[in-house]
Amino acid sequence: MKKRRRLTLATRMLILVFLPLWALSGVSIGIGTYYMAEQQTRKLKDDIKLIARAIRVPIGEAIDKGDLATVQRTLNAVFSIGQVYGASVYNKKGERIAAAGIARHDQDDNPLAKKMLKGGEDGDAYQHQAGRRVYSHFVPVNDGGAQLPIMIEVTRRASDFSTSVDRLAYWAWGSWGLVGLLTLIIVLLGYRQAAGRQMAQLTQVMGEVGRGQLKSRAQVKGATELAAIGEALNQMLDDIEAAQAAIEAHQAHEIALNRRLERQERMAALGRLVSGIAHELGAPLNVIDGRARRIAKSNHDEKSARELTAIRGQVGRLTRIVRQLLDFSRSGMQWQTVELRSLIDHALESVGYEQQGELPDYTIDIPDSFQVCVDRARFELALVNVLRNAVQAAHHHVGITARLQPVEKQWTLDIWDDGDGIDGELQAAQLLEPFFTTKPKGEGTGLGLAIVQNVVHDHGGQVVLLPSEQGGLRVSLVLPEEVPS
Repeated sequence: MKKRRRLTLATRMLILVFLPLWALSGVSIGIGTYYMAEQQTRKLKDDIKLIARAIRVPIGEAIDKGDLATVQRTLNAVFSIGQVYGASVYNKKGERIAAAGIARHDQDDNPLAKKMLKGGEDGDAYQHQAGRRVYSHFVPVNDGGAQLPIMIEVTRRASDFSTSVDRLAYWAWGSWGLVGLLTLIIVLLGYRQAAGRQMAQLTQVMGEVGRGQLKSRAQVKGATELAAIGEALNQMLDDIEAAQAAIEAHQAHEIALNRRLERQERMAALGRLVSGIAHELGAPLNVIDGRARRIAKSNHDEKSARELTAIRGQVGRLTRIVRQLLDFSRSGMQWQTVELRSLIDHALESVGYEQQGELPDYTIDIPDSFQVCVDRARFELALVNVLRNAVQAAHHHVGITARLQPVEKQWTLDIWDDGDGIDGELQAAQLLEPFFTTKPKGEGTGLGLAIVQNVVHDHGGQVVLLPSEQGGLRVSLVLPEEVPS
């Protein structure tokens, strides 16, 4: 389909506004020129008429006395004025008895004079004299109030009228064309200043938006209508951007919910599997530990005793793993308000029983009155796992601090060590995954931080892993002040 060519706004303004106004002014110029030409022609004719009437009395007196010389001098004087092209005096027969100017070169009598004599009144007409087109005005001669059978003719070149009219028309139409050109320039410049630039800027912004640059905004300036269009365009873009942001936020929220649901489903499945395995392993481990204890009592061989002690140590390790698996799979929260310092002390005591060798120094900065609302058993299990990792990783020192954040309506527990830290290539999400461990094979189950993450998540908080200022790792447990619903 052939694309229809559309006119620009400037072209439409020229066609619909400028051209009609210019044409109207042309019509006005034409009418005005016509009437001015009529007035100019009438003025030129009136001048000839006044001259003819001015000389008819002295010429009449001179003719009455038979003084043709005076008549001739009067005609010559009239001709010398400059406005007169010729002058003649006719008798009652229409014969020229005196002449001046171009009339002296015309040998033929003028039949118009005889015609005018019969009427006895003023008259005028265009005619030819000596091959030239002239305008003649005829007046009868009076002598003391009595009309004589004499007619005076005063002529003027017909070209004087056309020249005057042409000059007037030339200046009128020339001025019209010049004013039209200046008006056209003013209209175009005015359009460019009033609307053209703003329209171009709006078009540019729309093009940028069409290319996906939704941050582009139109400048709100210029005429009220264009400013309103710019404001409407900007408002539309703001609404689009807000809608997109809302859609993206909704999508992000859905993704987060799906991830949480997926994690909960995975953790639930894992919990069921772990619970089953733990229960199946619990009874055999108790039997092995009991048999090893009885054998050790009845056997006094030192070498056998060492072997049985080693067996019981491994059984104890497996028992702790089974207990962790059961705690990991446990669901349900039992909230109670407790002193945080008391939980820390119990957790440190449990860790102290597990560790062999010299323990690191502890720095605890927690007021005795610092109370929190948690599931005591589960949260103490999380503390034990964090402190166990810190004690095992520390060289000399472990720090424990707690702080309240009223603005955020949450509190944070920081546990750090001065150990070697973790590999910079590892991410926090990896360390929090179940069964992921950085310890040598046989020394870690990979459930410690996973249990911590699960317990803190159930409390409505989060676990943050960052390098500590002392060189090791800082584990921050961030929990809300209020109990999650």
